[in-house]
Amino acid sequence: MNSPFFPAKLLLFGEYSIVIGGRGLAIPLPLYGGTLGIATPAVMRQSQGIRESNDRIRELKDYLQQLQADNALLCNFNFPLFEAHVASGLYFNATIPAGYGLGSSGSLCAAVYQSYAHQPIVYEHTFSGHNLPQLRSIFAQMEAFFHGASSGIDPLVCYLKQPLLISSNTQMETAYLATIKEQPFRLFLYDTGSPRPAHAHLVPLFVSKTQDAHFKELCQLQLNLFNNNCITALFEGKAQDLVTNFERLSLFQLEHFLPMIPDAVIPLWQQGLHTGQYYLKLCGAGGGGFMLGFSLHPHATEQLLGKNKVQWLEW
Repeated sequence: MNSPFFPAKLLLFGEYSIVIGGRGLAIPLPLYGGTLGIATPAVMRQSQGIRESNDRIRELKDYLQQLQADNALLCNFNFPLFEAHVASGLYFNATIPAGYGLGSSGSLCAAVYQSYAHQPIVYEHTFSGHNLPQLRSIFAQMEAFFHGASSGIDPLVCYLKQPLLISSNTQMETAYLATIKEQPFRLFLYDTGSPRPAHAHLVPLFVSKTQDAHFKELCQLQLNLFNNNCITALFEGKAQDLVTNFERLSLFQLEHFLPMIPDAVIPLWQQGLHTGQYYLKLCGAGGGGFMLGFSLHPHATEQLLGKNKVQWLEW
């Protein structure tokens, strides 16, 4: 197949804040990604991973066909071609680690939409006002197959291959970020060494905790404030504002989001706050996978965390 590469996605800011009305900023992460391919029968027999991928895509196709039968599908697909390719060994050739908060299912949904949707909405640098919400709704419906429910943001970012600023459930726009090389700070991914457990229902846990009026108000007044300030500082290139608010965000999450932080990471999280050499925060839902870090001292950060555990971000 001549299938394009769809990158992973990284939610820089907005984890849990988006749920209670905060802003979000997501970027494509081409360090990881995937393409659709068709495996030969011999390869299918030899690779359990490819067989499992093929089975999962077949289940996604069946799910979409059922939606069509129920007159609920938001986008028409070329199901004869889709079905023929599945039967021929269609699989997703991806480098995105599952359970690491990088949108592995989002990248797959973007690839399937591009390859099999009838007249897919083509990316342009400037979208008309209705296109982003329309695409988000389509992708939310597709990705719901994997998670039961989806915001549609992950596959949307993977498909656009552009940063996306989310201001509300209905307001979003592609965004331009000045290259990080021009800034005195660096953002990085810290590898916790293990994926988020499949049974870790962390977002529902947070939603249930917001039923407590005091906790919800605390998150709205502090979590959203620090999160939104980080986004503003990043866009405006205000390093000191970003330092201040990233530190506050890190401390808030350490105090109020312990179930989302792996036990082995807590001392490292505390070490960053104590030394000021770096700060950590959740990357997506947390629970494992990657944590997102901020540093003004890259060399010291690598010495403290381990060079092989840190991936510096560039865009």
